[in-house]
Parts: sequence; C-alpha cells; structure tokens
Amino acid sequence: MSSTLIVPVAVIEKVSPHPNADRLEIAQILGWQVVVPKGQHFAGQKVVYFPPDSVLPSEVSDRFGVTQYLSKGRVRCARLRGEPSFGFAVLPDNPDWEVGENVAAHYGAVKYEPPLRPGAGDAEQSHPLFVRYTDVENLRNFPDVFQPGEAVIVTEKIHGTNGRIGIVEGEWMAGSMAVRRKRPADEEMRRSTYWFPHTLPEVRALMEHAAESHRQTILYGEIYGSSIQSFHYGLKNRIGFAAFDLLVDGHYLDWPDFAALCSRFGVPTVPALYDGPYSLDAVRQHAAGQTTLDDTHIREGIVVKPARERTDPRLGRVALKYLSDEYLLDTKKSDFTDQ
Repeated sequence: MSSTLIVPVAVIEKVSPHPNADRLEIAQILGWQVVVPKGQHFAGQKVVYFPPDSVLPSEVSDRFGVTQYLSKGRVRCARLRGEPSFGFAVLPDNPDWEVGENVAAHYGAVKYEPPLRPGAGDAEQSHPLFVRYTDVENLRNFPDVFQPGEAVIVTEKIHGTNGRIGIVEGEWMAGSMAVRRKRPADEEMRRSTYWFPHTLPEVRALMEHAAESHRQTILYGEIYGSSIQSFHYGLKNRIGFAAFDLLVDGHYLDWPDFAALCSRFGVPTVPALYDGPYSLDAVRQHAAGQTTLDDTHIREGIVVKPARERTDPRLGRVALKYLSDEYLLDTKKSDFTDQ
C-alpha cells in the first residue's frame, strides 16, 4: 500500500507560538504540524513542504542547513522542545511555482523505501488477473479529494503486511502486495505468511462462493502478529488476518456490500471506526488513540474510503491513509516491507 512522494508547493495555514521555545514557532501546512524558526514564516506564505520519508541529496540538505537533522538524507518525524514536527518547509526556488505543484524532481527528492524483509525464494510467475492492491496515497497530500459531508468509511490501519488471496480462472492464488507466492504443501500452509488466509474455513467459503459467478475474485487484507511487525496485537507466536477489500471481475465492492458479505461468512475485517459524513476533524480524531484490536498498541492510523466506490483523476481509485502522529513519532516500530 505504498504512496507517491509529493513535495508540494503549499500555503502556510497559520503560525502559532511554540509553548516551550522562544525562538521557535509552529506552522500548519497541509494538515501537518511543522516547527519552524521564529519570525521567518507567516500565514498565507507560499513554501515548499518536504514531508516525512522524503530523502534528499546531501547538497540540497546542506543548502537548507538541515543535514544534521536527517537520517542518511531521510526526513524523519521529531519532537522539538516537546512539540511534534513533521517534515520541514523552505521558500520556493522559483516564486512563480503554482500552489499544488509537485517539485520533488527539482530538488532530487525521492521516497524512502524500507528495507525488504528477506524472502523465502517462493516467488511464483505472475498472472495478469491476480492484480496487486490499490496504491493508498496520503490524505494530507490530497486534502480536497473528499468533499465536506461526503459519506465515508474510516477503518483502522493495522501494522502488518499486505496480503491477497484469490481464485482466478478457477485457480487458487496467494501473494504479498507485489509478488505472487508458490503454493506450499498442505501441511506447510499454516506456516506460510501469504497462504495462511487459505487455512481459514471462512475465507475459503467466501472465496468459493464468489468464484461461482466471477472469473476473478481477490480478497485483500492485512496479515499481522508477532512474527510480522513490532505490533503483535495480542497474537504472540501466531498470526491473524483481517480483510479490507474484495475485487470481483475488476471492480471493488462498496464497503457496505463487502462488510455484509464478510459478516455472512464470518471473515474478520479491519475494524470500522466511523461511518458518516466526511470532515478532517473526524479523520484526525479516529487516527489517534489505542488500537481497537486486542492489545494496547497505539493506532497506526486509518484508511478513508467513500461509502460508494469512485475514482479521482489524480489518484484513480479513491482510498487514502492518515497515519497517527503517535505512530509517526514511534522510533520502536518495525521498518521493514515485503515484496
């Protein structure tokens, strides 16, 4: 569920005093809180905003005087005198740049990619109909995709690994986000991360029902537990599965239909936290706090989707994530991704 790096030209929404530092202030940019030097920025000012997980060439970070605050060129989240700061802002190199323009290429900025978890060498030949999941963009980069009052579904984003299980043209398939995985022997399937959902009778029943009338059925979900990431959600020495979407013949089900189908067959889904009119305040409220699963982990964040499927010319399918401030500031979370 990767997202695109966007280094946008943006406008500072407001600037407030820093409660613990006389030489710092707090700016709000695209919904992000950024600690800035006092007296250099003001509401309405046009800036270039470098979000967390931008990676900058050393000559660029040196020019801005931020190299010492980066991790091998990677922009990280930090607390500066007690206040969270997410990324940094500078004045545009070109004052004629339009607000909203992505200038990542101009600065040579690229997106940080977590190291790949060592694979088991079980890659299988891909199939054109066994498609990977939608790239889920950051809502803070596209704050106007949802209209105020639009009916949306907000679900908890679980800190695990994205998996898919499907029946395509009569054949069972499984894989991670990007790689189809070979089918293991039946006695090994429960120990196979991406074939694990196939061991759940509820998942098999749902998929076989859907495959009766569809050529392509793919169930997407999060596989999580103590062997997957640092958040185990109460699953020590075992893993779990929570579905979040079903694709049938090229179309994703609307959330109400998807949730009803999963409920009918007893397939667990990611927790639905909110079903109602969209507002940024509602998004922020539900992104924060403790997981609703069986543990005391912080909430990684949320995914926001329209109640009825739709597309946007900038994104394609509309499904966006909003990570919690607490998660972004957590230095103990795992930093691996799977192919």
